[in-house]
Amino acid sequence: MNNPALVCQAYAFATVVLWSTAYVYTKVALEFFTPGPLGLVRCAVASLAFLVILPVMGKGRCGFFLPAVRHLPLIAASGLSGFTLYLLAFNEGSISLNPTTNCIVISTVPILTAALARMFFDERLPVLRWMALALAFGGVVLMNSGGRGFMLAPGMGWVLVAAVLLSLYNIVQRTLLRHYGSLQIAAWSFFAGTLFLLYCLPQTMAELRAAPAHALWLVLFLGIFPSAAAYLFWARALAITPRTSLVTNYMFLTPFLAMLLDFAVRGGLPEASTFMGGAVIMGALLLFSLAGKRG
Repeated sequence: MNNPALVCQAYAFATVVLWSTAYVYTKVALEFFTPGPLGLVRCAVASLAFLVILPVMGKGRCGFFLPAVRHLPLIAASGLSGFTLYLLAFNEGSISLNPTTNCIVISTVPILTAALARMFFDERLPVLRWMALALAFGGVVLMNSGGRGFMLAPGMGWVLVAAVLLSLYNIVQRTLLRHYGSLQIAAWSFFAGTLFLLYCLPQTMAELRAAPAHALWLVLFLGIFPSAAAYLFWARALAITPRTSLVTNYMFLTPFLAMLLDFAVRGGLPEASTFMGGAVIMGALLLFSLAGKRG
């Protein structure tokens, strides 16, 4: 397969398939681990994988590197927002939310990132994108308790915090991209995220000793595939794509894939409010994408 457009789409599809598994299998893993230890194990496994991946990638913007001392605060902020605090909030929200709802709320990240870019970089935000932001919020309200009120259920609140944290990670990453490659940034963010989660180490060791063998294989899967491998595929897709939209448009598949996998693994379908609110949020993301093309 020598066509760059087809190759990048294959990488993008593989990425969203792997990401969709995180929503389902995190829910399953939380039957054996609490949010902090689960986050630490996932970060630690991904960090070990990157220690193998980066030297193999060779020198240059995709190879191993030591960040400059002046960039360490940004690396720390990236690890905190993208992994330490994000995984804590994501795991807390996953306890009570179904994977499809969780995934759809996280899908608002591109819109939230654009709003934060307006604040931090003074980027112009077209009126249609502000409308998309309002529409996405309306979708979240509709998903929350069937839209019966504006009080956020605890799980929904945690996932919204996770979405904001991931958006902040994107802002920090944009600054770091002036100096390093995206794969390098992801690797060092995982290293930093692992370091900040080490406070959970005693509890993590206790939970690992008590967990059955299949739970250990599950957290190993979460650390390697939706984490390290997905970032590797995503970076590769973005590096070779003729147009960014060929890659990013595949993110619209993630909630659907998460729903199918959740049905296959755990049985049952989301509530009607998830479908209604999800449709509104997907419409907001489509409006947001179209507004960007017009701009």
